[in-house]
Amino acid sequence: MRAKLPGASCYVHSKDCSYPSKTYCMDDTELQLFIRQEIDTRGTHDVIFSWQDCELTPERLIFFKSVIELQKKFSQDKKIINTLPINGTLLDDSWCEFFKENQFLISVEVDVDIQPVDKLHNEISVKSTNHIVEKTVRLLQQHDLEFQTVTVIDAINSQQPLQVYHYLRNLGSRHMLFIPFLKPLERGGFEAQSLSPTALGIFLKTIFYTWIRLDIGTIKIPFFEHTFAAWCGLFVPNCVYAPSDDSNQATATAMQEIIANQRVEQSQTTRLEECTRCKVEFACHGGCARESIALSQCADPQLNYFCEGYKAFFTYVEPYMLMMRALWEQSYAPSDIRQYLA
Repeated sequence: MRAKLPGASCYVHSKDCSYPSKTYCMDDTELQLFIRQEIDTRGTHDVIFSWQDCELTPERLIFFKSVIELQKKFSQDKKIINTLPINGTLLDDSWCEFFKENQFLISVEVDVDIQPVDKLHNEISVKSTNHIVEKTVRLLQQHDLEFQTVTVIDAINSQQPLQVYHYLRNLGSRHMLFIPFLKPLERGGFEAQSLSPTALGIFLKTIFYTWIRLDIGTIKIPFFEHTFAAWCGLFVPNCVYAPSDDSNQATATAMQEIIANQRVEQSQTTRLEECTRCKVEFACHGGCARESIALSQCADPQLNYFCEGYKAFFTYVEPYMLMMRALWEQSYAPSDIRQYLA
């Protein structure tokens, strides 16, 4: 079993992460030590455990029951939050009842496949590449379980952002996480299906235009909500590399914490000169360090690969963010912006 260290949610879909200390495997003894240390060392009331690599087998159910017992034993009256991604293949009522009883937050990966159905008229249909997902969502809904959908955005499905959005909306997703696909090749360049910076910007802007007019307040899209938080000067990190104090970082060992901090300092130093001149740096903080592979103006390969897309998006949403911030400062709900938009 693998556990992702709490405190960060990553937005880049890549198996070749340059920060592998986020996850590690453990046996029963290490599990007990891990749970106790994580609860003891967290300076906040909420303690988040993000579990990975889980097949919903009977053995795994026994494992998670042990996890819950250990968490209750060492909780110190703190609020324990467990998150778990599932593929839904073996999901059944017993698992749903367990998730419901212990308030697990479930993530369902939804692969949205864009298929041309009429080349003459260039019409597009959106369908899931895995129909088990729809069955999984129905079962979660029957048990009134909160879940989020995780969708990887690539060079293909990014061409039809509204079809992707409405598919997820009709599926019943009320919490959508979009992850840009980026996979460098050993010989240079990127895999053909990797998302381009321009495509990312267009995708985000198109969905935002619809979301803020129809679904703000009812559908959560973390990237949009974190953008609003940035405009309000609030601390809502979407990545371990966002500015924070040490109390908000969780690592497995003191050595991992030292290494992580060194990497943060290095990434912040290499991007400082160019990024500090950018008017939207406060919103992205230079982005994830693993994306810092594009050429900067100084010809150094340290600029965030998606910089152009992020900059286009943040520039586009600025008027909306300022209006939402004004509402928030006057004690109105930011979602009230809908009544002022055509």
